[in-house]
Amino acid sequence: MIYLDNAATSFPKAPGVAQAVYDFLENVGANAGRSSHQAARTSSRIVYQARAAVAQLLGIENSEQLAFCFNATHGLNTAIRGLVKPGMEVVTSCMEHNSVMRPLRNLEATMGVKIHQFGLLNDGLPDMAAYDALLQNKPQVVVCTAASNVTGVIFPIHEIAAKAKEAGAITIIDASQLVGSYPFTVDASTMDCVCFPGHKGLLGPTGTGGIYVNPELSLAPLMTGGTGSRSDEERQPQYMPDLLESGTPNIAGIAGLLVSAQYLLQRGIADVRAHKECIITQLIQGLDGIPGIDIQSPRDVAQQVGVISITASRLDCATLTRELDKRDIAVRMGLHCAPGAHRALGTFEAGGTVRLSPGVFTTKKDIDTTLAILGEILL
Repeated sequence: MIYLDNAATSFPKAPGVAQAVYDFLENVGANAGRSSHQAARTSSRIVYQARAAVAQLLGIENSEQLAFCFNATHGLNTAIRGLVKPGMEVVTSCMEHNSVMRPLRNLEATMGVKIHQFGLLNDGLPDMAAYDALLQNKPQVVVCTAASNVTGVIFPIHEIAAKAKEAGAITIIDASQLVGSYPFTVDASTMDCVCFPGHKGLLGPTGTGGIYVNPELSLAPLMTGGTGSRSDEERQPQYMPDLLESGTPNIAGIAGLLVSAQYLLQRGIADVRAHKECIITQLIQGLDGIPGIDIQSPRDVAQQVGVISITASRLDCATLTRELDKRDIAVRMGLHCAPGAHRALGTFEAGGTVRLSPGVFTTKKDIDTTLAILGEILL
C-alpha cells in the first residue's frame, strides 16, 4: 500500500513504537503515579520520560507545563471550554477544524459567545489585514490553527500569537498538522495553550496527545478526578500536569510516544522537513502535469506543511478516491472535518476535495507511482 493519509494519522509509525506498546502491555502493565511497587515505578518513569522528550521537541522549558491528553480534540476542548466565558469575543480563522469550531459553536449557542473569523487571500494564505482589523475590537480569546488540514497552508502562527497577546487576548493554538512535521517551538511569551496529537507528525500511537499551558494562565480543567496526588483532598490539584490529567492515561500509547519522540529528536525535525519538502515538490510538480487536476493548496513549498488537496474535472472526489483505493493507494476524500475551509475554497458544494498527505516515510517511488496511476485514471 502507498499510504498518503498522514494528515489523518501517520503510517507507518516510527521504528520501535509498536514494540514499545507491546512491551508495556506484556511486561509492565501497571498504572503510573498510583502505587510504589516496581512495575508502577517503571510506568511512572515512562510517562515522565515521554513528557520530557515531547517538551524538548517543542522547546518547552518546564515539561510539567505539558499535560498528556487523548488527542488534539481533547486538548482543544480543555482549552476552549476552560478559558472562553459567557459573552466573550473570540477571533478564529475560516480554516479551522471542527475540533475548534464545534466547541466554539456550542459556546456561541449556550453562552452567547461571539465568534469572528478572518479569511484567506487569493493565494490561499491567511488575510492578516483582516485579522489585524478584528483585533482592533479587543477580543478576549484568539483560537487559530498553525497549519490547515485541508490545504496544508502554514499560518504565521508566531506573528498571530504575538499580535493577539499585544491586543490583550488569550491565545489557543491548534498545532495538529505542524508538530513533528515542521520546525516549531512554543513561545511562552505569547502562546497560552498549544494543543497537538501524538499520532500525526509525532509518529506515535493513536489515543495520545498533549496540551501546553502557560504557567501564568489560570485554566479550569475539563475533567476532575483521581490523579494519584493529593489523595487526602477532594479538590482537584491546581498545579500542572495533575490539574489536567485526571484518570488513568493511555500509558501504553505514551510508551510508544516516548519512542517516537526519541526518534524525532535523534533524526531532527529539520531533516524531516527537508525530506517532506522534496516529496511535496515532486508531488505538486507532478500533479500540475496531469490534465484535469486542480490543486487547491499552495504550490509554494515554503508555505505548505505537506497536505495537498485536489479536485478533478472528470471525476467526483468519491469516485477518484475509490479508483485509487482499488490500486492500493490510500488517500482521503470529503470535507475533512473542516466545512468552513471548503466554503472558503469554493469546494463545499462539490463535497470537498481529495487529500494527499505524504509522510516522513513516503518515498520518491511512492509519488512516481501515484502520479502515474492518477494519470491513467484521468485519461
